[in-house]
Amino acid sequence: MTIRPRKTLTLVLGIFVSGLFANSSIAQSGAAAELLKNKELSRRSGSTMDNPYELVENWPTLLPGQEWGAAIGLIPDDTGGLWMMFRSEPPINYINADGQITKSFGDGMIVQAHGFCMDNDGNLWAGDSGPFGDDPSTTGRGFQIHKFSQEGEHLLSLGVAGESRASETTFIGPTACALMPDGNIVIADGHWPRPSNAQQDGDRLVVVTPDGDFVREVGSMGSGPGQFMGPHTLAYDAEGRLFVGDRSNNRVLVLDQELNFLDDWRHFGRPSGITVLDDGTLVVADSESGGDLPGPAISPEGGPGSMARNPGFQVGIRVGRVNGSIQYFVPGTRPEGMAADNLGNIFAGLTGGCDVSPSGGCLQKWVRK
Repeated sequence: MTIRPRKTLTLVLGIFVSGLFANSSIAQSGAAAELLKNKELSRRSGSTMDNPYELVENWPTLLPGQEWGAAIGLIPDDTGGLWMMFRSEPPINYINADGQITKSFGDGMIVQAHGFCMDNDGNLWAGDSGPFGDDPSTTGRGFQIHKFSQEGEHLLSLGVAGESRASETTFIGPTACALMPDGNIVIADGHWPRPSNAQQDGDRLVVVTPDGDFVREVGSMGSGPGQFMGPHTLAYDAEGRLFVGDRSNNRVLVLDQELNFLDDWRHFGRPSGITVLDDGTLVVADSESGGDLPGPAISPEGGPGSMARNPGFQVGIRVGRVNGSIQYFVPGTRPEGMAADNLGNIFAGLTGGCDVSPSGGCLQKWVRK
């Protein structure tokens, strides 16, 4: 018996496998170079990244007598419509695909709308981060999460009205919520800025059951793995990974299903809103980069009166993938609320510039050209 064919086969296989590794390395190198290029392009004030989206003008239409407020919470459906929570009365509204409001409720219950999600039963969870500074008119109100049916029935409230503190029964200032793979609700807690009598640390994620029972809390205030500074937005991908817009740290955190740290990305700007589509598209809103805004003293840029936030980046919408790549950049908008649907629409909620937006108000609808 000869072993030459085997040696020849081994040699051929070795060459083939080596070629595969070489090609793989080249592909990985090319992908890394493309990622780096897009990271840099997304920073420039005159970005040359592709923008395949165009704005729908004069959409939506408010109810008679209703006034625009910052559109902070958006939940789209598969019909082209969406639920919107904004800083006006009534705060919770359903807008159909034609831009008409067909449901409204929640009057008088929310000081500062912040955080909006839906549970497995279709109930709406609406956050109230409380006032952003010392405001005597809001004494005894805010710092809660309210649960409503889609018909506007108030089902429960979590937190103690007017009390900003991190505990099992109170919040510092809830900013976002999301439905977890196991059916529980995860809540981002710790808005900046906050009143002087609010707890000035303790930023965290809080997990509760659909009935509002406390399960656990995760994290602490800081800039390391597993820490948060102003966690501002939450979104899950199809694999059960949680994307956290850790805004005062200028990064997107990626956590596993147990809320353990996996990665952090700093090329998506200063994330105010995040949404993830079924196909793995990742959409991130940046409403604050370059702004002279108050923040915690230990933030990367320092406390109030220090340098502008996240210097070098421009505000807008970055569209990429859940692997961290960036494909498109939508300039000319300062969105904070962020949502997208599987029909290809992007919904951007503005907190400023509503009076000059071609959409006619604080909510923008972007469609593929």
